[in-house]
This record gives sequence, C-alpha cells and structure tokens, in this order.
Amino acid sequence: MSNPSISVIVPVYKVEQYIKLCVDSILAQTFQDFEIILVDDATPDNSFALCQELYSGNDKVKFVRHEKNLGLGAARNTGMKHARGKYIYFVDSDDFILPETLEKFFNAAEKNNAQVVHAAGWFELYQDEPEPIREENLRLIWDNYSQEGFLNPNIIYRLTEHWATGNIGTMAWLCFCRRDFLEEKHIEFLPIISEDEPFNFALFCLAERYYIMHEAFYLYRRRSGSIMSTKNAEQFSKSIQSIVRGAAYIKNFLDHVPRFKGYEQWHKTIMDEFFRRFIYNHTAPYYSALTVPPEINSAAEDTLKKFFGDGTPFVKNFFDGYHLFRRQSEILLQRNNALSAQMMSIFNRMELSAKKIVFVNFLGRGYGCNPKYIAEEILRQNLPYDMVWLVNDLNESMPEKIRKVSYGSLDSIYELATAKVIVSNVKNLLPYPNKKRGQFFIMTWHAWQGLKYIEKDAEEKLSPTYVAQSKANSKITDLMMVGTQDALEEYRRVMWYDGEILPCGLPRNDIFFRRDEKLIAQVKQLLGVPPENKIVMYAPTFRDDVAVTAEVCRLDAKKLLAALKKRFGGEWSLLMRQHPNVAAAFAKNYFDVNVINATTYPDMQELILISDVLISDYSSVICDFMFTGKPVFIYAKDYDSYTNERGLRPIFFDLPYHVNKSEAELFYDIETFDAAALEPQIKRFLDMVKPFDDGHASERVVERIKLVITNSYAPPRKY
Repeated sequence: MSNPSISVIVPVYKVEQYIKLCVDSILAQTFQDFEIILVDDATPDNSFALCQELYSGNDKVKFVRHEKNLGLGAARNTGMKHARGKYIYFVDSDDFILPETLEKFFNAAEKNNAQVVHAAGWFELYQDEPEPIREENLRLIWDNYSQEGFLNPNIIYRLTEHWATGNIGTMAWLCFCRRDFLEEKHIEFLPIISEDEPFNFALFCLAERYYIMHEAFYLYRRRSGSIMSTKNAEQFSKSIQSIVRGAAYIKNFLDHVPRFKGYEQWHKTIMDEFFRRFIYNHTAPYYSALTVPPEINSAAEDTLKKFFGDGTPFVKNFFDGYHLFRRQSEILLQRNNALSAQMMSIFNRMELSAKKIVFVNFLGRGYGCNPKYIAEEILRQNLPYDMVWLVNDLNESMPEKIRKVSYGSLDSIYELATAKVIVSNVKNLLPYPNKKRGQFFIMTWHAWQGLKYIEKDAEEKLSPTYVAQSKANSKITDLMMVGTQDALEEYRRVMWYDGEILPCGLPRNDIFFRRDEKLIAQVKQLLGVPPENKIVMYAPTFRDDVAVTAEVCRLDAKKLLAALKKRFGGEWSLLMRQHPNVAAAFAKNYFDVNVINATTYPDMQELILISDVLISDYSSVICDFMFTGKPVFIYAKDYDSYTNERGLRPIFFDLPYHVNKSEAELFYDIETFDAAALEPQIKRFLDMVKPFDDGHASERVVERIKLVITNSYAPPRKY
C-alpha cells in the first residue's frame, strides 16, 4: 500500500468527551489521502478504549500506545516516528478542524513547494459543545502579513521583535510540515511546558520556504486545569526545567544560523528575550505560592543544582535572563519613585489649595463608584470647590466643572500635593509617596457588604507588597465609611485602621433611592439596548488564575436568554460585566446581537439601575442589587474549590439566594423563580446586616468635607 500524503497526529489523554468529535472532523475532510495516528499517552480514562471501539475497523486510523504518561511533546514525537505521510499535521484531541483544512494546507504546500505552511489564525471555543463559527471567535496573528506569501527571508534577524510581541503564533496545530524536512533538521518536541514554542522556533530558524496562509481552520477549545493552574514548588521546579531545556534546544538552532555582523550581540539579545518571556509566563504564576522573590531565587537555584549540576552553562543563562527581567521592572519602579520624590520635594513647598478636592476611582479607571456620587452631590449643592479627577483616559465624559488630569502624570502629582481633600476607593498607595500636613484623605472603599475575605483576613493569600501598601494607606487615611452595621464591626479589625469610620451607607447606593427614568433611558441608549428590552447583567468576580476565571465564568448566552424569556416574558439583552483584572481573557467571546460588553462602562451602579436581573457569584454587587428589589441568581461553577481555596465570609452563606453550581441548575432556578417566597428571606438578610443606606450617604460625606475645608472639622470619633 502506498504511503498517504498526510499523517495527522493526535495525542490522546483524558479527552473522553471530546475525542469522537476530534477524530470525526478529520475523517470528514474534503481531502481523503491521509492517515490518523492516535497516540495513547497512558490516559487514565476511557479515551483510548473509546477510540479503539469506534475506529478499529477504519484503515485510515492507526493506534500507538505509551506504557506511561510522557506528556504532549513526547506523544507527538512518537506519532512522527510512526508517520508515513509526505506531510505531518498535528491536532489536539479536545479540538477539531473544519472540513477543508487538509485540502487547503496540502494545496498550499504543493503549489509553493513549502517546507512549512503556517495558518494565520484559529477559532477559539469555550463550551463543551461546538458552537457556530463566528468572526467573534477568530484569533488572527501575522498582522504584518495581510496577504498570503512567504515568510520574510530576513525574519531570522527580526526574531527578537517577534518573540517579544508574541505575534508569531507558536501553536503546533497552526503548522503543516514536510516530514523529510523535520527529519533532516532533527526538529522534534521537547517534553517540557510550552513545548510548541521551541518547536516553532526551530521551524523559523531552519525552513527555507516558510509559507503564510491567511486563513483559519482550527477550532481550539480553551479549558482549565493546565499545569500552570497549580501554584506549588514542585510545578515551579518543573517550569524552571522547561526554561533551561527549551533554551538549550533554541540555542542549538541559533548556532546553525549563518554568522553575520553583530551576530554575537543578536544571539545574546534573543536568548535574553527568550528567558524574559518564559520566566514571565512560567515563574510569575508561582510568586504568590513561593512568597517573596528572594525565596524564589533560592528555590530556582536549588532546582537547577539538583537537576542540572553547577557546571551546566544554562544555569548562568537562566539567572542572567531572570535578573534581566527583574532589573527592567526594578529600574522602572526606581525611576518612577525617584521622579515622584523629586517632584514632591518641590511640591511640598507649595501651599495647599484650600478648596481643591482630588478624586481617584480604581487607579484612574473613570467616572464612577463612590467618588462620583460625592462629586455629584458637591455639584448639586453648587459648592465653590475646585474638583480634579485623575483618570487614565482624558476623553472620559465628565461634568464640565470637574477638571480631568492624567493619572500618574507629573500634573497629577502636583494636584495631589496641593489638594486639601483627597477621595479614593481602593487601598493602594496614591501616585506620590506621602501625605502633607493639613491634607484630609477619605477612603470610601468599594464594597457595601463584603462576602469574600479581604485585607487582614486574607493576608496569607495577598502579596507582601500589597499588605505593606494597604497598611501604609491606612496610616494616611482620615475617614472611612461603611454601608452596614456588620461591615462597621469588621472594618476596624481587618483594615489595619483605627481612625474615624462614618456609618452613613455608601454614596454610590443613593441612586437606588431616587429612580430616574430619564437616566435609565439614557444609559440603555448609550449601551445600545433596545428601549423595550429587559436586561440581565452577568457580573462575576475574579479568580487569582485568569485562565481559570475565563473557564468557570462562561455561560451559554442563548440558553440563558431563552430561560429568562420563558419565565419573565419579553425580549432580553445580556450585559457582560467582567472584573477588570481578567477582562482581557473574555475579549469578543460573547458579543452577538443580544450580548453587550459593559466591562469598561465606568459606573456599575447605573448598570444595576437599568438591569432587571443580576447573575453573579461571590461579588458584593449581589448586595447592592438587593436595593432594586429585582431577582438575583448565583452561578458559582467552582463553588467547592473557591470556598476551600479563597474562602468566603459566613455572611455569604446567609444570602437569601440558592447557589447554582452548573448551568442546568441556574436555568432551573430562573424558570422556577418565586418572588413572593424570596421577599421575606431578603428582609431577614437585611435585618441581619443592618444597612445604613437611606439615599443620603453622599450628603453626609459632603457635610464632613465642608467642615474640613472650613477648618471646622471635629476630632475623629471612633465607633
């Protein structure tokens, strides 16, 4: 029997629910001259047994087994050793490909006599079942190759730039390679973390005919549970081994590049960039587990000596790269601190502006939260104050009487240094090193009723840097405010704070006591919500691991909207409000005709005001939403692991809502919602936490500001 044109290699490991879709998508190709090599990497589930049951009678499918688990790279190498095709293509067993994939790759390779054909992108999926191929799911790379064609022949001299920016797409399943080329150049996978990157690096270095095909055929399924999700010393050790072994592999291919003027410096630069990139990706996730950087250094050194010995040349490379990465960050920080200190030495000699108030919302995010509603009350009373807002985007819409200044700029340092009153809502050091005599610092915080452990209660889970900053922030704070009696009793204990606490409710919640229909219409119009539509807002909190957050916070939007329509009637729009810390992980994954990205909208309270239903998990927005009297549903897919690892305050378990751990539970909860039965439970919860909110919190805070500005401020009272 003649050899096939293409060998498709599929490693099999713990993919029982996905493998049939994967293999069937290959068998359904429009180009049929191929073989499939299924490599069982000692999977502990029934994945491989299922493959044998389904495909043992198909002469296109070959079966290969590992006696023990060796990893993805080793499984691909095994597949290559058994391959007979002219070309090799890789498909991961939890993904699948479009029907024209092999035909397009094969035709491009044959027509152009290419050693490597590289697809320009892929489609990204987040659910267990395939969803329609949509433009929103497309991820494109090779931006500078808008047309099909050969890789720039000078790319080898530009690899540093590409490696740093990450726009080279190093996934193996983007590449369609000639088998004789891989064998001749001894290109294979390393059994390490991120095994695809050294493999692709070797392709870039050694392929003479590298063709970029500006199409996408591959459907990649993003899943949680990767090796980087586990933060412990053992995995940290493995990540270091990966860095060193990957460096050795890459250096080998760099040594085969023809010498040119400046080669030595280029070689050093690209190795430094490799270490910087890999160290950031594969050691930074462990910082919180291994505490402070000196201990990380020690752990790294011990690991290197244990596995590689003192004489290994890459030990030096590793630490050179590691310290280069650290130095770059430290230099920037030192320069910023030095500049701030120099400016403050000048600004400290300037007098305070008696009526100036500087507002900061989430480190410059925009016009929202408690600072906004304090400013609005000052404007409502037409007080003659100079109000300054520190903001990242100077195009942010704000009232004309508020001056916008770029957050972190020299101008912002000047405004802070000359302000009589400073209002902020997060416990981070302000962008200048000290508070001047006569200044009054108001910390509004940003949660009405905390459900998660914070500050001192979560000290072991917070970075030492944050804890130090938080304690320093508490020392310069003159006034805090709380929304409930429960929070009042907690703040003194957990905030490292012994100053005045004002039990006034939160200014941002005043909006719920005076429903403004005109404002509701304006916000809906701004967001593009049809006036007649009802709104459900999904607002989960963040997890420490961004990839885990992206996985556990996904919902089937269409099924959700259908469940809401069935229970409450009418047409619905879905607002996605992701936590800013993880927003990038969700880009373009929910945005269809009924789904609106509200993550960057500056005022969460306005989103609550216009919403008819809230879905959240452990966020304090659940408590804010109670003021609307509208339905709340808790969707916490990772409830068990989150409560064990992060921890929830006892008050969370007193919430009047059912905790749904799956989409099926959530949709059932929606369809069986009983408002009458829930009403007394909500009243019980509010009676327990004892809210101070009555619609006048902003007025109370402004009255205190008036006393400060007129120098009539009374000594702090402790509660």
